[in-house]
Amino acid sequence: MGADHIFLHFGWSDTIGPVMMDRAPGESFINPFDIEKLRDFNIFALFVTIMGSILNRASWIGNDTSGSGRTPHEQKMAGILGTWRVLYAQLMMLLVAVMLIALMTHSKYAEQTYEIRQELTSKVAQEAVSDPIMREQLNASLAQIPADGHAIGEDAPLSRDNNVDTPYMETAHNVLAGTPEGNLEYQKFRTLYHQMMLPVALKNILPMGLMGLFCLLMIMLLISTDDSRVFNASSTIVQDIIMPFRKKPFTPKQHLLVLRLSSLGVCIFFFFVSIFFVQLDYIQMFIVIMTGLWLGGAGPVMIFGLYSRFGNSVGAFGAIIFGSGFSLAGLILQRSWAGTVYPWLESKGWAVPIGHFLENVSHPFSPYIVWTMNPVKFPINSYELYFMAMVSGIAAYVIGSALTQRKPFNLDRLLHRGVYDIAGEYKPPFKWSIRNACQKLIGITPEYTLGDKVIAWSVFGYAIIYKFGLCFVGVLIWNLISPWPTQTWSTYFLVTSLWVTAVLGVISTVWFLIGGIVDIRKLFRDLAARIDDPLDNGMVEGHVSLTDKAAFEARGVEDEDE
Repeated sequence: MGADHIFLHFGWSDTIGPVMMDRAPGESFINPFDIEKLRDFNIFALFVTIMGSILNRASWIGNDTSGSGRTPHEQKMAGILGTWRVLYAQLMMLLVAVMLIALMTHSKYAEQTYEIRQELTSKVAQEAVSDPIMREQLNASLAQIPADGHAIGEDAPLSRDNNVDTPYMETAHNVLAGTPEGNLEYQKFRTLYHQMMLPVALKNILPMGLMGLFCLLMIMLLISTDDSRVFNASSTIVQDIIMPFRKKPFTPKQHLLVLRLSSLGVCIFFFFVSIFFVQLDYIQMFIVIMTGLWLGGAGPVMIFGLYSRFGNSVGAFGAIIFGSGFSLAGLILQRSWAGTVYPWLESKGWAVPIGHFLENVSHPFSPYIVWTMNPVKFPINSYELYFMAMVSGIAAYVIGSALTQRKPFNLDRLLHRGVYDIAGEYKPPFKWSIRNACQKLIGITPEYTLGDKVIAWSVFGYAIIYKFGLCFVGVLIWNLISPWPTQTWSTYFLVTSLWVTAVLGVISTVWFLIGGIVDIRKLFRDLAARIDDPLDNGMVEGHVSLTDKAAFEARGVEDEDE
């Protein structure tokens, strides 16, 4: 079965991959103009994703906090190259998702997928349902569901509310739901059922050797990601929590030891939380709310702290309290809603009035934002909480700083400009002209080499000219004049999501392999020639790092803030 036929019956979201979507008879959600019928991953979610990408880009300083380029320019280029780096990963996730949809829905594989679903429900029930009697009753009810598959062109189109998995969800709801504990267990069952479908299916269809290679790939990807996250967390704990309270700096040996012990503690924390923390929503929704914990508070702190003269500690604490606090409160409400919060509201008689209040507040934004009281799931989804966290964090930082800032911050000292240019790296300000306006908008500066300019223009051409101009604006205008039939949309996504991505992915893989080998050799040569600076340990004195303070004193530069 071709991928174009898959796309005819399943919508595509760049955020989460192929997803089964709600739709009315005669509508196809492969058509983006029908996206308003979707509750979670709709146009508002796309807006929040773009807003979060801008905030994330500005607050992660180029590429990531787990690495550092030789120069600020190289760090900036690393962020630009990241656009090409992710193409092959996106293609792989798309192909795996399409394969899973074809396997688990098509009538040709009905008998095979029936056995997969029985194994899947048994494993999920073991994890989600604590009562052995209730678990046995659930398994017996699920075993009575007959094998079923979907014949394209013969059966009614699949949707989120009516698909091959619907009987399993309805059976689980009928058996488990009805009590606070049962609603929570049903929520766990529903979430784990969809999350574990891929690994259980792969286990049953891939031969042993190929399954082993796939698991090895997953482990390698996990390590390459989690080591960065562990380093981010442990270095933040050491540099921003431990170091400010020390009067005497660590020796380099002590500093490394504390950093290693902190990394070990972070790993242990992650390990136990991953064992006991059950995810209750879409994976993408969970990622969004966890991202909100960072960007809601740290995003405004990083951006305004580095690029404004009015920011101060009051604004920073306000952003963390309101921004990150909003995300944390939302995460807690989502997790405790079915078992604790909703039963408590119902016992107080508040569930109905609060439900009416939420409906009235969200009504002007319907159908993109719909807050309906539900005993199983928290009415506000993660994208909406993420948006509230970003807005409240930015507002808290700006208002708090504006009300308490007495004099502008010395931004020249922070950015090593003017008399604080101790490395002699000052560059004259960029002069605007008609000729160089496009280069400035793209971010091209005098230190860009010819190769850097080619990379920057290629990303601009792909993201702005091709993706935005051609694939979005051009297609939008075409459909406003002459709407496409569903088959045309199928071909469109087949070409743009599969063929083009595959070609660019192959090119970028070869390119990064050769460039990576060359740059690794440069890295080891630079490390061998590097001279350690014991003062460069992250400690500050009078808002200035010890390294900068020593350099300023050596040059006779006075600090106006002292």
